[in-house]
Amino acid sequence: MEPFQRPPLAPLVLEEIRQSIYKIDQRYWPLIIEFRGPTFVPPSIPVPPRRPLQLIELFRSYASELFKAEADRFEPFRADRLYGPWLSNLSTRVGVHIQEVFRQLDEIDPNAILTYHGASNLQIGAAVSETLSDVAKQYRDGEAKPTPIEAPRPSAPATQESLGAHIKRLQGECGITTEEIAEALEVVPRSIYKHLAGQTVPRRVHLAAYEKLFSERLKRSVTLQRSAKRS
Repeated sequence: MEPFQRPPLAPLVLEEIRQSIYKIDQRYWPLIIEFRGPTFVPPSIPVPPRRPLQLIELFRSYASELFKAEADRFEPFRADRLYGPWLSNLSTRVGVHIQEVFRQLDEIDPNAILTYHGASNLQIGAAVSETLSDVAKQYRDGEAKPTPIEAPRPSAPATQESLGAHIKRLQGECGITTEEIAEALEVVPRSIYKHLAGQTVPRRVHLAAYEKLFSERLKRSVTLQRSAKRS
């Protein structure tokens, strides 16, 4: 690690940060991959709509979560004169991470690419930099409230599926887009992305709407668990 790159965090804390980043990647990568568009569209099928603003918004949210996952652990060092530079270095690292993710996911399939939507790696990078600058300022000004660090919990059984994963699986079974779900639930697509990523828990009225939509599409009764607390 380069000198002054981040506060002198304990090795265990660094491991926890890496685990948090991994979990955020796990949530966002499937959502980003969903945006891949075809490099060729035969005349026999409609051309998928381009969604550059939605893609940019998704990367903004992704970058913000990555930043907070580490910046929250800087709180004990707030009074240090290097607190600001540490946040700036973190912004740079997150920006590089996002750029690499875009490149990697854009190249996994030559027949389906993220650049289909017209938002280039550079444009995504500029939007992400703007978001990270805003979030870093909130931390410097003391406006951001760190998420409480919970004690480690036993791992859930492998058979237990999260609500977001359950909705994502049903979405795949139905062959329905995130935008179509948003239209059916009468919410903005960003809300659906947050549900799928596990960032927020749907309200009861939205859970009922999900169940109705999936039940109608799949021609069978669908029930979503309601035990999770709302964020």
